[in-house]
Amino acid sequence: MKVAVIGLARSGYAAAKLALSLGYSVKVSDGCSGAHMSEEAVTELEKKAEELRSLGAMVEIGRHSDEFIIGTDVVITSPGVPETAKPIKVAKKENIPVISEIEFAVRHTNAKIIAITGTNGKTTTTALIGHILDYAKIPAVVAGNIGQALSGVIEKVKSKEFIVLELSSFQLETMEKFHPYIAIWLNLTPDHLDRHGTMDNYSAAKGNVFMNMNSDDWAVVWNHDREIVKPFVEKTGAKIAWIDETANWKQTPEEPYGLIFDNGELVSVFNGNKNTHGRFENLKLKGKHNIINTLAAISVARILRIPNHIINEALVEFYGLPHRLEFITEKNGMKFINDSKATNVDAAVKAIEAVNEPISLILGGRDKDGNFLPMVDLVKRKVNKLVLMGEAALMLNEIFKSVENKTIVKNMKEAVEAAVTNVPKGTTVLLAPGCASFDMYDDFEKRGEDFSECVLNFTI
Repeated sequence: MKVAVIGLARSGYAAAKLALSLGYSVKVSDGCSGAHMSEEAVTELEKKAEELRSLGAMVEIGRHSDEFIIGTDVVITSPGVPETAKPIKVAKKENIPVISEIEFAVRHTNAKIIAITGTNGKTTTTALIGHILDYAKIPAVVAGNIGQALSGVIEKVKSKEFIVLELSSFQLETMEKFHPYIAIWLNLTPDHLDRHGTMDNYSAAKGNVFMNMNSDDWAVVWNHDREIVKPFVEKTGAKIAWIDETANWKQTPEEPYGLIFDNGELVSVFNGNKNTHGRFENLKLKGKHNIINTLAAISVARILRIPNHIINEALVEFYGLPHRLEFITEKNGMKFINDSKATNVDAAVKAIEAVNEPISLILGGRDKDGNFLPMVDLVKRKVNKLVLMGEAALMLNEIFKSVENKTIVKNMKEAVEAAVTNVPKGTTVLLAPGCASFDMYDDFEKRGEDFSECVLNFTI
């Protein structure tokens, strides 16, 4: 088999190594010229290229040559490669199948897949599911958008194991045979419209998570998105478990499976069997948005018939993840919280809602065509000072022109200094950018780490 891999970041590199281990003929093409990359990133890219060449692959960097595509049997794309990219256009012109790295990897395993998608909350939910399965001593591998590429671990996965897989819309765009045992749709709010163009295109990409399911499988979906999600699920015949943080869902013969938040309690109902899983306020996860994430994780545990006491103990023991409402420190009566993962407007709103006022908010980065206007009233109500940074700073300054106490800064050090200046005692400094990080950082993790370092090195 002749394989062309587009992109040499984490996913592309892992796909290329998997293809080589399977004895395929491999070509890798990465268009990055290094102009917008850090020196460290360029060095890492070149190191990967040399390693793959030593293993027998052909690798080009800084361009996409047609000959790397023409004559291949399949083109494997990394999540960051849009359908409008030149190699994808060449592949389609030549009638060469284009699949995602995830699609390529799952074709080489018999493990049952638990897939998690949605605009926000994917990583926390994926990690929590992995934690519960580990606590219950159920063999599972956590991969996908969460950290390690699936292709990099697929050969270690035994058929009896589960794969807990976080999936972005980018990864779902080119699915063909992908077939999860459990598929979770957490939510859908505007995001990545710079890539997908419309909300219909965005939801269609997410809906691919259900495309090959059947009556033996499970779809876990948010009741609030019922009208969006139901057409995708109904085609599959999969059993549906509804999650609802308002307790509006009621069990009926047609809908026997549901998970609700009722008077502070996390509750699951499966075929009339009602279990309680403790009070959300007693968990280490904070923020109302994490109620949905927790209920989704509980649904998987119920489907897999994990004993109730194991589920409840695991929930209490989960500490959450870095860069997601992560408490950094408290200095001179001021708290510092890192929510660098808030890369869209909805996530930034949820972060603000999860923190008690007064807030000194650091906002900005690379805009993803997000609509910040609905956020203005919330900022005026809860935010004492607004600090704007990154490519979107001037645009945000105009949108939030009615907010009096705001300033524009050049970097994170200046942002932290501005955030603690002329604000009342008891203020929480919150990094919730509402934008991508790629204008100044390689990823949101690097941005969060920079914030944490600036905070810890700053003397108030």
